[in-house]
Amino acid sequence: MTQSANDTTEHSAIMDVIACETDMFLRHDFEGWAACWVQDDRVREVCISSSFGATVLEGWDKLRDYMRNVMASGAVCNISETERFNINITVSSDIAHVVFDENSKNPSGQIEQTFETRVLERSGDTWRILYASFVLRGHQQIDTRRLSVDAKGEVLCAPEAARSQLESHPGLQIINNRLRATKPAWDKILQAGLKCAAEQHGYFQHYRYMIESGRNFRLPIVLGETDEGSVAVCVLFVRDGQTFVETQIDGDIDARLSVAKVVFGLSEGQMSLIQCIVSGVNLTAASDALGISVNTARTHLSRIYSKTGVNSQTALVRTLLSVG
Repeated sequence: MTQSANDTTEHSAIMDVIACETDMFLRHDFEGWAACWVQDDRVREVCISSSFGATVLEGWDKLRDYMRNVMASGAVCNISETERFNINITVSSDIAHVVFDENSKNPSGQIEQTFETRVLERSGDTWRILYASFVLRGHQQIDTRRLSVDAKGEVLCAPEAARSQLESHPGLQIINNRLRATKPAWDKILQAGLKCAAEQHGYFQHYRYMIESGRNFRLPIVLGETDEGSVAVCVLFVRDGQTFVETQIDGDIDARLSVAKVVFGLSEGQMSLIQCIVSGVNLTAASDALGISVNTARTHLSRIYSKTGVNSQTALVRTLLSVG
């Protein structure tokens, strides 16, 4: 679609107001920020994030008082630069509807992605914001330790902490920007898990899964036993239309093991050994960590096998994690 020169000028003026409002906010310039807004009861601002939930401010008085306090107290977001893209502007008479994506970088280099909407109203030759909303993708701090991939396993985000954990993981690697397992047989298991997770990428698919299962989608992946005698495990879960990969034990696995303890009648000593095994620790290292001999650890493991009906650490971990 070809834009006329008038359209281009108008759209630039609209985006200039949006940019100015952000700039004034980051500068703690309340008067400059307020000048970008329509100042009546129709005003609304909606802020949504996975970490903090939703905050809705309705009416200029509430928004004004809230933002004045934010700027005065220094609670403004610590952002060093912003980038807007996928901008779409629709103008009808004196109302402009704007949607765009934004990447915001803080001084540490961490990037936060938001999906933004603005509605502006024109009075004379001046555009002002009537409505603003943003959805902040992800859990800001927790996700720095997680790898995220798309439906085909292509890596979307691999923060430094997540890459560091991946380097020490015995069963996972990144090849040509795609998450793969280190052994062909393990990779079949991983890719099947990623395919299963991708089926929940849609909002309504995941919602239905939650209603039917009573919990969000989380899938422990037991790849197999390593040459050192440990078991390679990871957990897949879905949020924001992406699959996230956790390489360390989390609360969900602990909850599953607690259920397995009751189901199989496992003792405290046996559970301590199981925790080590699920964490990827081999039998020798586990015995050192628990302060018992390797023979005692083997005896524990033999009795665990007897209670659970399996005869390998890989089968054991799969069985225990499938119970909860």
